[in-house]
Amino acid sequence: MDRIRIRGARENNLKNLDLDLPRGRLVVISGLSGSGKSSLLFDTLYAEGQRRYVESLSTYTRQFLERLRRPDLDSLEGIGPAVAIRQRNSVQHSRSTVATYTEIADFLRVLFARAGTLTCPGCGRVLTPDPPSELAAALLDRWTGRDLILAFPLAGGGLAGETLREILQARGFTRIVAGGRIQRLDGAEAAGLADDGLLVIVDRLRLEAEARGRLAEGIEAAYREGEGRLRVLDPEGRELGRWAEGPVCPDCELRLPEPTPAFFSFQHADGACPDCRGYGNRLEFDLAKIIPDPTLSLEAGALAPWASERFEPARERLRRWCADRGVSLRVPFAELPEWARADILEGGRGFRGLLPWLRGLREKSYKKYARFFSRRYMTETDCPTCGGSRLRPEVEQVRLDGWTLPAFYRLSLGEAGEVLAGLDIDAAARGVERVIQELAQRLRFLDRMGLHYLGLDRLTRTLSGGEFQRIHLANALGSHLTDTLYALDEPTVGLHPRDTRRLLDSLRELRDMGNSVIVVEHDPEVIRGADELVDLGPGSGAKGGSVVYQGTPDGARGVGADHPSPTLRFLAGIEPLSFADADRRASRGRLRIEGVTKHNLRDLDVEFPLGQLVCVSGVSGSGKSTLVADVLVSALRADGERQPGDPWRRLRGAERIHAVSVVDQSPIGKSPRSNPATYIGAFQFIRALFAEQPEARQRRLGPDRFSFNSPRGACPECKGLGSVKLEMVFMADLYVPCEACGGSRFRPESLEVRYKGRTIAEVLDLTVDEAIHFFAGQHALGERLWMLHRVGLGYLKLGQGASTLSGGESQRLKIARELARAGGERNLYVLDEPTTGLHPLDVRTLLAVFRRLLKAGHSLLVIEHNLQVLLAADHLIDLGPEGGDGGGRVVAAGTPAEVAATPGSITGAFLAPYLGGRKRGRRSA
Repeated sequence: MDRIRIRGARENNLKNLDLDLPRGRLVVISGLSGSGKSSLLFDTLYAEGQRRYVESLSTYTRQFLERLRRPDLDSLEGIGPAVAIRQRNSVQHSRSTVATYTEIADFLRVLFARAGTLTCPGCGRVLTPDPPSELAAALLDRWTGRDLILAFPLAGGGLAGETLREILQARGFTRIVAGGRIQRLDGAEAAGLADDGLLVIVDRLRLEAEARGRLAEGIEAAYREGEGRLRVLDPEGRELGRWAEGPVCPDCELRLPEPTPAFFSFQHADGACPDCRGYGNRLEFDLAKIIPDPTLSLEAGALAPWASERFEPARERLRRWCADRGVSLRVPFAELPEWARADILEGGRGFRGLLPWLRGLREKSYKKYARFFSRRYMTETDCPTCGGSRLRPEVEQVRLDGWTLPAFYRLSLGEAGEVLAGLDIDAAARGVERVIQELAQRLRFLDRMGLHYLGLDRLTRTLSGGEFQRIHLANALGSHLTDTLYALDEPTVGLHPRDTRRLLDSLRELRDMGNSVIVVEHDPEVIRGADELVDLGPGSGAKGGSVVYQGTPDGARGVGADHPSPTLRFLAGIEPLSFADADRRASRGRLRIEGVTKHNLRDLDVEFPLGQLVCVSGVSGSGKSTLVADVLVSALRADGERQPGDPWRRLRGAERIHAVSVVDQSPIGKSPRSNPATYIGAFQFIRALFAEQPEARQRRLGPDRFSFNSPRGACPECKGLGSVKLEMVFMADLYVPCEACGGSRFRPESLEVRYKGRTIAEVLDLTVDEAIHFFAGQHALGERLWMLHRVGLGYLKLGQGASTLSGGESQRLKIARELARAGGERNLYVLDEPTTGLHPLDVRTLLAVFRRLLKAGHSLLVIEHNLQVLLAADHLIDLGPEGGDGGGRVVAAGTPAEVAATPGSITGAFLAPYLGGRKRGRRSA
């Protein structure tokens, strides 16, 4: 079958959809936010593919299949194994890095184990393996015709001489070299046998061609008996040379660990640093946290851990000690004598210091309060043993063309590709040709995804959803699977327009391998590059769920303004993208940060106009998040008070801002209990309404009975989650609806009360837009729901779990909450790619929200790649010109037109086509 046939799809807002999708093609599903894209691709296609996969497994697994919810559809034919590549980054482990997740670390371990050169840390000698057969050939070439003695060194190991004599004789040895001369074993003095310099003779022979086999056997015996060490002597017992088999230095006789692949893994006991156990850092007590203000006296609370009333006994001991030693309680801590400060912190002169006290508390980590309290005064620092490399120090002794593995891990993906291509090693002779090919291929895939700037040792949990998704896509290309359905959720998130073309090429390559690639996407270039476009709509929520167009993207030609497909109208140019700058807002002051030095930012001075929409742009890895999120926000939250070690020199204009609010894409909650209704503060009004109903009053059911966060209202079986986790063997855990409550999350008595004919569970199943009409007349509740509608989230269900929301949806929820409680003026709102998950027409709605915040006197600082937002900005700061070490500079700053006119600005080059021929006038809504 060459098509995937979907019949009667009704999941969420899908309108009994019948749809045929071509197999082995690149298909883009587009439409407004909430039009049903994810419901079609992930909740229907992928969910049914996963269900059928589970059905094909063992009997044990199939017993849970009846509890696994089946998508709401009539039939689905022609679907193969399905792989979902989503935006969400689910990795939380501290040992997972970019190198391990992409399997680059696995290939590097094999490469260093096979082709690396081991060096003795004592003398610097390169330790090359000398197998018996190869060494025999080398000795014959060197000393043909000479008489030689093969021997091995033997240390007494504390054994008595007579005991050693008996052991050696039992093994068949008759001669030794002791005291510089050859002796018979049975005639040697017992005391000399226990010397460390004892050599045991294995064989005496003349080196001739016919003796090659005997020579190899003798070498092998010496290696076996001498723990891999060999001595070659002349007939008088004088040493001619030393050799070793394995990781043993013949000169220092130092034995190193065997350089196996496990030796190069920080996730294995053989390779992990013994001090930090492969984590690369340690928790140490931080004096800056223990004594945050050294100008305070002991009496005024200079020692933060003892400042609370709970530790009054410790403070009393300190007072008595100070009285006995003549130490003032009222002098600033920094001005106390050095000996007094040392004794107070480390202990001494009859006093248990603060640090030993904290360490003792840390040892009681089985007590929760002790664990959390002591952690407050600790900081993660690089492990002093491994320097943060996570690997045991001996790993540094293995080099590959001058590179150690820890040094290789410190490279970015782009740099690693260049180093790999320039390695001067004989790959064929060492059997690593295939390893190098696989490494080069994976690094090439990641580079094409625009991820060249990521470090190999970057923690996977620190990646954004878009970066994680593109790494997953690169892994898919490297796996060489065929006839598989790949479902992707906006892979262009976080990607600069410059890199979109390379991503599109990768999607086509995945297709050309014989796979079906179906993508939810809004980016115009990806849509135009698809084999087939499916546009859902015509609106969001209840107004969506229908196919308004299916065909090639070329169908946008000749589309009229009345066409039901918003995507085709946008592609045809009927829905404008550009924004004029005639009404750009005037600045009401500036925020200036100077001397920013962190990651790839080097002594950067940047100005941010206030009272305007300011966008920070640049290619991936150019330093946008470092500048805004890591440095500027931290400096503002410290009120511009610089502390030693801060990566900036001076901050000016902070007094012009009342508050800083970071609106990022992190989840609004860690469990399904968190949802739009609870997050926006609407759930409390809903619960109060149900508690006021006559039936609730009669049964004395308070508001807590209508909350799944309360034990009095939540289903006792699933604890208000609505689902139960099934722990599966060798695959991801499955979540099935709770049989006790049917997924409603509430107790039966709570579900018996109705408001306007609906139970509390049915109300939470309403979309925001439906709830606005349902709760007409409830002004306080309606105001909060209206905020969700204004940010384009009217299609979300009130009770939709936080874990199911995309990063963009979570971010817009936070914007809605800020709108609901924004008071006063002069707040700075910092947003990181707020257009994630938004159709170009939805971006207009978001820009209208921005204008409302600006009109109220606030300032907006946005990290963004979306050209619509960049064109609407009052001020652009473009970083670059490249990512990683090639970035970290301000390439251009000014209005979009000024940035577009700046040579060398990659962002400006993409803005220029929209600014060159546009008409002057007011910007579009």
